[in-house]
Amino acid sequence: MAHVDSAHLLELALGNAAPGDDDAEALLHVGDCDRCRDELGMLIRLVTAARTATAVDLPIPPPEHIWLRITREVSRERGTPPPRDRPRPDAGPGS
Repeated sequence: MAHVDSAHLLELALGNAAPGDDDAEALLHVGDCDRCRDELGMLIRLVTAARTATAVDLPIPPPEHIWLRITREVSRERGTPPPRDRPRPDAGPGS
């Protein structure tokens, strides 16, 4: 059997694949193939991490002084004076 398609491995990792001949063959192949076994293991770890993530695991916006430094660096590279207003990370162009 050829390597198991990555999309099929993802379905197996998600638990979305319906039991059947295709899944049985894929799992037999995974049992014998280091490459597919490693990929399935990595996908299972990823799915587990995503499903168990909590709000505390999510990234937070950087502190205000970081945005000010970024603004100064970009202004210096462009050769323009830095803006007087404090930058807002959620503001789009022209805001």
